[in-house]
This record gives sequence, structure tokens and C-alpha cells, in this order.
Amino acid sequence: MSTTESNAFVPVSQWPTLEELAVGFAEHLMPASSALVCEVVNIIFDGNISISHHFATESSLNWEVTTGPQKGVKGKNDYKAFEVRSGIFFVDFYKREFEEHVSLVWNRSTGQVIAGLSKLEEVEGQRRTTTDFLQGHVTTFPHATPFPETDELVGRHILYRYSPRDAYEHVYLNSGTLTWHCLSGTEKGLADTEFCRIFKLCDQLYLLFWTETIMPVESFVVVDLQKMRSTGRFYCWDPKPQRVVQMLFGSYATHLAKIDAASVVASSLLPQSQTNSAVTA
Repeated sequence: MSTTESNAFVPVSQWPTLEELAVGFAEHLMPASSALVCEVVNIIFDGNISISHHFATESSLNWEVTTGPQKGVKGKNDYKAFEVRSGIFFVDFYKREFEEHVSLVWNRSTGQVIAGLSKLEEVEGQRRTTTDFLQGHVTTFPHATPFPETDELVGRHILYRYSPRDAYEHVYLNSGTLTWHCLSGTEKGLADTEFCRIFKLCDQLYLLFWTETIMPVESFVVVDLQKMRSTGRFYCWDPKPQRVVQMLFGSYATHLAKIDAASVVASSLLPQSQTNSAVTA
């Protein structure tokens, strides 16, 4: 279907299931990395929880809580690691026995770590995903600082292509709100405005998190505006087939525009003489 056709409003009752949405979204996912094999990483989260991670093979991870309220709890899970930038890894795994989806970003050169822990909870009678964030550092980098939240994406208009068929545009309205709109693919014509959080990982590299209002989805995505790619996952409960849906995805990105609308508004509130001076300066 051509993306130049007008996208009409789609009522919520006609939205596809999350399972239908997931088809094809991994087509532009970058290859997984084997760079962490045999590595043991000890991470201290929020100052009082330590977890050891042993990347035993390319796909198998052993972890154990070594300090904190859950000391001694351990497990073995499949994982995938992606080197989203040289020395910066996005690691994703699902603790099936705890029904907890873990995604973390680790900067090998600075020791900084941030993790998103997603679980399913009953919210107003519906099963939805909730995500907690933990900032941490590798034990060999005791002075590493947390990744800061940022407003550097505010005003940006970015196109993400997840497959030859699926394309979405994002507009970042402020530091806590984004609007998405599907231009082509399964969700063509669908759009909404959602709560988001954005962390700066390094120059032009960001962690983007958003939680959707209509669909019970929460997404954890690394956006690279240097390489113009994104790598992430979503995790949710699909109410129609009544089961958990998990998906890794990637995209090629196109930066369409950056508009500082707040400055335009601010300049329009200046006295006319100051506005004229600003225009002619």
C-alpha cells in the first residue's frame, strides 16, 4: 500500500492485536553481538542491590543477586546483546519464572548501567505493563554517574522504518510527551500521544521509553542519531489472544525536522519593538 495515500482516522475498535502488529518488526534489527561471551559483570543498582551477570554463551546468561533484600536469588535465561555503539551494549532477557522482562544498557568504557524492569500488573481491572528504572554502575567503576534525563529530542520530528512496510513518525513535544503516527503497515493511520522518558547515553545516543494509552505496551529503545538507527523491545499483555507478547525490533531512522516551538511562542509574547529587533538582528 502506498504511503502517499491519505491516512484516515481509525477507531480503537478496529485497531489490530499486538500479535498482528509484531509481524515483521525485527527485519531491520541489527545482528546480535557475541562480544560479551565468557564475561562476568557485577553491577550495583541504586547503591544497595548488587547483581552478578555471567554471559556463559552467545545466548545463555547466569545471574545472581549478591547483596540486597533478594540476596541469593539466581537464575539462568536466554539473552540477546546488541552493540549499539562501540563499547555500548543493549542487553535484553526475560526472567520467565518471575514474569519480568529486563532490558539494560551498559557503557563498557564508563561503567554506567541503566536497566528497565517490566512486569505485568492489574491496573483499573486491566492487565498492563509497568516498568521501573534502576541506575547503576559496574563495581570496577565506583565513581560512574547515572545517565541523565534529557530534553535534547524535544522538537525533533523523526521517521522510523521498521521494515519495508512499517513506517512511523515521532514528534517529541516536551521532555515527557511524544506523538507517534503510523504512515504505513499494519497500524496505518493509527496515532496517539504518550508519556515518555528520555535518557542521554552519550553524544547523539539516547534511551527512549514510552508507555501507550490504548495498547498495554511499554517500549524500551536505544535511538542513535549518529548512525540513524534504533534498537529496542516491547513487552505487554495482549488482551485479545490473552497472552504475553514480547518483541525485539530495529529501525532505520530519518531526521525530518527540528522545531523550537516554545521559542516561537516566547518571541511572540515580546513587546513589538523587541520582536522587530530580534527579527532584524
